[in-house]
Amino acid sequence: MKKRIIQYLMLTAVLLGVPLACVWLGGREDLLAGLKTFPPRTEDWGLDATKLWNLRKPFSWSIFIVMATGVLAVMFPFAHRLIFFKDSTPSIKRERKERFPWFGWMGLLLCAVTWVLAWNRFAWFAPLQKHTFLPLWLAYILVINAFSFRRSGKSLMTSYPLPYTLLFPASAAFWWFFEYLNRYVWNWYYVGISDMGAAEYTFFATCSFATVLPAVCSTAEWLETFTPFSDKRLCGLKAVNLRHPACVTTLILLAAAGLTGIVFCPHLTYPLLWISPLAVFLVVQRLTGASTVLDNLSFGDWRIAVRFALASLICGWFWEMWNLHSAAKWIYSVPYVHRFQIFEMPLLGFAGYLPFGLECAVVAAWVLPALTGGKRH
Repeated sequence: MKKRIIQYLMLTAVLLGVPLACVWLGGREDLLAGLKTFPPRTEDWGLDATKLWNLRKPFSWSIFIVMATGVLAVMFPFAHRLIFFKDSTPSIKRERKERFPWFGWMGLLLCAVTWVLAWNRFAWFAPLQKHTFLPLWLAYILVINAFSFRRSGKSLMTSYPLPYTLLFPASAAFWWFFEYLNRYVWNWYYVGISDMGAAEYTFFATCSFATVLPAVCSTAEWLETFTPFSDKRLCGLKAVNLRHPACVTTLILLAAAGLTGIVFCPHLTYPLLWISPLAVFLVVQRLTGASTVLDNLSFGDWRIAVRFALASLICGWFWEMWNLHSAAKWIYSVPYVHRFQIFEMPLLGFAGYLPFGLECAVVAAWVLPALTGGKRH
């Protein structure tokens, strides 16, 4: 327990403290106004939405092509293995046909009703119009757990009911870190919240953020019921020993570049907002001698990593889709690559969900190791 408390304190101190120290040491007091106010309105940073849009760096084909090539290069070996590799060794078949459980039907009903309410503007529903995110994602969580139960006879929600519940408060704290880091880059901002006070916004935002980890973890569990994500085809790939000194040094450099860069040159380092927290998580675990859910990468076993990255991307699709016509929503402002939007998200922005999925795996396993299959296979 003492080691776990030390880990939490180190994590909080680094993620919160390093950017703030850069603000003070670098004389960037102009950023403080946007950091101190809730809800996170762009005008609190001396910007309105139009000015923010105009200040975003214009689209650049060269940067878009370089970034797209990098993303595709990273994804190619995993996609190739999933599509073309044939595993000749026998594997345990996870699928066993169970009846679709009652909570899945309840989730489908809740999703259908809330979706209609979220995308329409019924006068009688106006007082609650801005608060449809939470029931939509509670519905998703029920349904994805039902899909897992249907295929394998178990799910995170039914197998670990009390521990699974702890993912909700952990998730809220987890996403508030990203809200804080985004105050330095304003890659997304919210509209439709102008009449919310600080207390109201904090309460409803926290409730919504609490669904992130349960949704991603449950989706990863559902993916594991499919053979390509449970057999050996994602093993034998490039091994990455996260405990090797060179790897630890690289992680420290990435974390430092990301947490300082978002203060001094956010238009260049904003992609590291999704990578530097992962680097910090892994370095803290390494320094405290703790194991990590990604330790299997040292054997070339990428099953957990790929499952969580893809699970995050699947959840990302629903996050962005349901956001499209919501009354309270987020809008993106991404330097150099803001084009080819799917819903509100520019195409390359979806790449951020891949490392975010690994962060979800690390944090969930850190809180509750059994939920993510953190033990080595």
